[in-house]
Amino acid sequence: MRIEEMTSKEFADAVKRDPIVFLPMGAIEAHGIHLPLATDCYQPEALCEKLADELDGLLAAPIRYGHHSSTRNMPGTIGVESETLKALVMDILLSFSRNGISKLVVVSGHAGTIHMSAIKDAAEEVVRLTDMKLMVLSDYDIAYKFPIERDPECPDGHGGLIETSRVLAVRPDLVKSKRAKGKFKDPKFMITADPERLYPQGMVGDAPKATAELGKEIDFYIFEHMVDLVRANFRKGK
Repeated sequence: MRIEEMTSKEFADAVKRDPIVFLPMGAIEAHGIHLPLATDCYQPEALCEKLADELDGLLAAPIRYGHHSSTRNMPGTIGVESETLKALVMDILLSFSRNGISKLVVVSGHAGTIHMSAIKDAAEEVVRLTDMKLMVLSDYDIAYKFPIERDPECPDGHGGLIETSRVLAVRPDLVKSKRAKGKFKDPKFMITADPERLYPQGMVGDAPKATAELGKEIDFYIFEHMVDLVRANFRKGK
């Protein structure tokens, strides 16, 4: 059930059964020459819709902007500062709490370190201020555990084999046939003002090997793990 499509009364009635709300978060960000800017949005939104259906929960309207570091200077990357993101997430979570929601899962398709820290900081403050039970993670916390053969010379990452395959599974119409094979230049602990130089192709991994079939396998792998996680952490009496 999509919250944005419900009436006020329908939402109030749904809250009475104490549902889990799933909040997908993404980002508008460069992903090489072959993937759309909303790559990080399509993946968690599809996942959260399935989770809400499976677990009789509610699907919140997505947040499609996030914080960027390594891609912030690339064409098409549109972001917010970490303080802005934290404030936004905190306001939304507190608003859900005021509406009677007691259980909520945030799934971010964008897994940048500062981005995730901002979300977690907001969630930690909310659980100190309310009785809400909160889970925060990126679907890539699970996706990168999927057993595939990894090329030591070209490790998989942003816009690579896994991510391209997942977008092929949910929005094949937006994936270009011309794909690069990208490598990451290790800065050796140095801080750079131009982090995009570390990604010469704007992505990392063997994207040409991506398939929709692999993407569907990975998505199901994530879905199964998420169902188990949510059931274990939100079961009645816990």
